[in-house]
Amino acid sequence: MLVGAVITLAVQWYGRRKVKQAMTAPDLVARRGVELLDNENERRSQQIDRLQERIAVMEQIATDPGTRTAREIERLRIEA
Repeated sequence: MLVGAVITLAVQWYGRRKVKQAMTAPDLVARRGVELLDNENERRSQQIDRLQERIAVMEQIATDPGTRTAREIERLRIEA
């Protein structure tokens, strides 16, 4: 009878431990998901910044007079 009680307590202890692990596992999954989303947001933010810089250059080229653009290109050729 004593052995049966010990086995029952051991099984209950093991079951409680597994339940606690199962309850904390989704938290880890959620944290990992948030971390992945943060990384994706950072990557997209950097991409948007680069695109905004490119658009600014394109706007400058489109609005500058042709002679100034030609001078700038020639200046760059001379420096290279």
